[in-house]
Amino acid sequence: MSAIIQNKPRIFGCKTNEPLKFSVCGQLISPLRFVHHRRNFDENVLIMVTEGTLYITANNAPFSLVPGQYIFLKAGEEHFGQRPSEGKLSYLWAHFRSDCGFETVNDESGEYTYLLPETLTLSDSGRTAQLFHQLMDMSLEEKLYIKNMSDYAMSLLLMEISQEYFQSKDSSDKLPSAVVSAREWIKNHYYLPFDVRSLADAVGYSSDYLSSLFKQSTGISIVRYTNRLRIKTAKTLLSNYDITIKEAAFSCGFSDEKYFMKVFKQLEGITPSQYKNSFGRKNIN
Repeated sequence: MSAIIQNKPRIFGCKTNEPLKFSVCGQLISPLRFVHHRRNFDENVLIMVTEGTLYITANNAPFSLVPGQYIFLKAGEEHFGQRPSEGKLSYLWAHFRSDCGFETVNDESGEYTYLLPETLTLSDSGRTAQLFHQLMDMSLEEKLYIKNMSDYAMSLLLMEISQEYFQSKDSSDKLPSAVVSAREWIKNHYYLPFDVRSLADAVGYSSDYLSSLFKQSTGISIVRYTNRLRIKTAKTLLSNYDITIKEAAFSCGFSDEKYFMKVFKQLEGITPSQYKNSFGRKNIN
């Protein structure tokens, strides 16, 4: 799903040899009807939604952001909530500056250190969310190896988003309609146990044909794609909520806790418990 907007998102670029200047970050969790305050900061703001829908206006353009989407709020531009959220809302946020500033880009051929659209639906890899959580944990450390480690962490987060943007431009128009339909169905039903045959029946193709086409088009199998999406959601649950490993597994469509732990270790390199312990501290407002 794409962010709902009235105007085409702008593209922002920044050319610099220095890391970004990190200011502060945290996580907002609101149980009901959150409306973003009217603000105009002298530093940039990055918001990434993890649950619910954030209704926010920036540069006189209204956005409706759902989980997996971010918005870049440029320094010096007013932003505010245009309507209350419906139900629970949660998002990660970070403030940062750059000595050279971010400019609106019309020609993307220039060699920008950071190049990112105003808003984007992030990939299912979960790398951006993980980097965001690492930044949050780092910002709470009383002693860092070097004082500007958070600056580099912020810079890496923006570089990852820039990389996501380039990858989305290269691949968005190249997938067969059957694969697009299958991916959308999986995104809407990943929390339910299902097999490839059930998926194929739902989108109107034979399971053998869909499996072969999916692997040929995306480079990964349907099972691996589904597991990536489920583990991405599990990481969000484990880092944001006080739930057990079993609860996280069942909430993401795994009917077997041991299989969930095996897949998590294969994809992330650590166990679910290690991940939960690593990303447990949050600056929550």
